[in-house]
Amino acid sequence: MRKTVREGRRIAWETMGSGPPLVLLHGSFGDRGTWRSGGHADALAGEHRLVLIDAIGHGGSDAPLDPSAYRVERQVDDIVAVLDAEGIGRTAFWGASMGGTIGFHLLARHPDRLTCLIAGGAHPFAAGAEPAEIEQVAALCREKGAEPFVEAAERQSTVPGWMRDAMLAIDPEVLATQTVGLSQRDGVAAAVAASGVPVLLLAGDRDDRLPEIRRTAEAVPGASLAELPGCGHLDAFLRLDLTLPVVRPFLRRYASP
Repeated sequence: MRKTVREGRRIAWETMGSGPPLVLLHGSFGDRGTWRSGGHADALAGEHRLVLIDAIGHGGSDAPLDPSAYRVERQVDDIVAVLDAEGIGRTAFWGASMGGTIGFHLLARHPDRLTCLIAGGAHPFAAGAEPAEIEQVAALCREKGAEPFVEAAERQSTVPGWMRDAMLAIDPEVLATQTVGLSQRDGVAAAVAASGVPVLLLAGDRDDRLPEIRRTAEAVPGASLAELPGCGHLDAFLRLDLTLPVVRPFLRRYASP
């Protein structure tokens, strides 16, 4: 594991494999280890130099209790800092849920740094919740941690034990702070559409975010959308049997700088 410091923020990451670079960024629950546990790292390391990053608040990275630390533009800067530390000019990027949201904002602000983007269960539009609703969710996080989100995921999908453990491991106060910080984001669909960078969208057909993800596919020229039958939000990350047959040819076509 390596760490970089940018504006006092310590961000942890590791690399494995060889080939064209590919950043893997997890969702709101878990850390860089979920890509190992899920089988993604082993499946892709033979063709790519993988860069597995712990987002702020997760794994070996710092976990401040200041909502502004989790704003999406600051998390984009964290990714750029890791790329600079690794000497990577351009890379492919696969983000799961929150990681996909950060990926869209990275593409909007730094299109020259990405060869292509894969976003699972994510879209580039502004956060739609009202401040009062966000605060209610944050209060629930402080009180019960990730347990309500685990229960919701299990109603839609089969959640393996390692994923359940990863979801429950996040500190409730960190989860609440992250919820508030990430809610303060603008839409970047127009910038993504203008970037010319290839985009692949992955979404379960039972995901509540599917309407916005479909809007993304319509708004971004040339974007591809793979809807996963019978799947919920978390399955866009977990169901490698459905995603890899789509992801592999996409990366083989577009990942090389």
